[in-house]
Amino acid sequence: MRRHWRLAVDAALYALLVVLVTFSHSVVSVPLAVVQLLPLLIRRRYPGVALVVIAAATAAHSLLGMARAVGYLPMALALYGAATHRSPWVRWGVCGGAAVLVTVTGAIRHGPIEGGLLAAGALVVTWLFGVERGELLRERALIAQLRLERHLADQAAATAGSRERLARRLHDGLAHTVTVMLVQGEALRATAHLSAADEERLQGVLRAGRDALAEVRLALAEETQRDAAATLDGRLAALREAGLSVDGVAGLDALPEVAYRLVGEAATNALRHDGPGARLDAVLTRDGDTVALRLMSTPATPRPPAAAPAGGGFGLRSLADDVAAVGGTLSYGPFGTGWRVVAEFPAS
Repeated sequence: MRRHWRLAVDAALYALLVVLVTFSHSVVSVPLAVVQLLPLLIRRRYPGVALVVIAAATAAHSLLGMARAVGYLPMALALYGAATHRSPWVRWGVCGGAAVLVTVTGAIRHGPIEGGLLAAGALVVTWLFGVERGELLRERALIAQLRLERHLADQAAATAGSRERLARRLHDGLAHTVTVMLVQGEALRATAHLSAADEERLQGVLRAGRDALAEVRLALAEETQRDAAATLDGRLAALREAGLSVDGVAGLDALPEVAYRLVGEAATNALRHDGPGARLDAVLTRDGDTVALRLMSTPATPRPPAAAPAGGGFGLRSLADDVAAVGGTLSYGPFGTGWRVVAEFPAS
């Protein structure tokens, strides 16, 4: 719903700007007016590029005699959007350069007071509002992340306690009793003189006992898997609420329990490093005797590959050991403008 409302607000704002520019008699050059307005359509996805283009068009239009009041509106919107960017280079370097350019051209055309000082005051105020808005968004994302981590820690502790109590009851009760039965049965077969029919009956009892122990172990493993799936569902729901775009991952029940924790860690890192609006894509493929889980995070605002995080944190390093413990391999690192995590497990 928030995404749809954002599109509606952007469309209404853009239409209002087009109407104001059209009927304000401020257009000196139609091509320059188009260049001032058109990049606003990409200002959320490419705020730095949009600001540079709009600033250059506004400066040129200002030198030709553009009216100040309406002509600076596209520049103000682009400046506000770029000022919320995560990159300091965009937030301070690009925004500062664009503001200086428009201020200087305004002073040349309309004088230092009416043109330069007025433009500088309006643009600086807009710029600082954008910076403050960006800081607020990042702070909200951090708070949501901390709340999520605390919730997950509490949930994991409760789940571990419940699983430990269940395992203890099964071990001290059913598993212990069946083990005693198996030991007694083996002792009977070793010491007693049994007929062929009795030997076959005893072998059936022992086989049933071993199957019962195997079912207990399987039940514990399935309980662990169910707990991991429920934990991941809660984690993804909280991350979506904090601004991450991620779809449910199908097929994890065929993988070890560590795969659930791996998806949760990758999703958390995507929101932490790329901020609200980031996206996590998961692909599960099978090639012969290997099942590969690929997780790719993409920031909402594309960035140069060099700006991607350069190394994995403690979470991924710890998970690499857990993946290796079940016979798999884990690799991760920057990929394009985002981050990729690849885990490979034996198909068995």
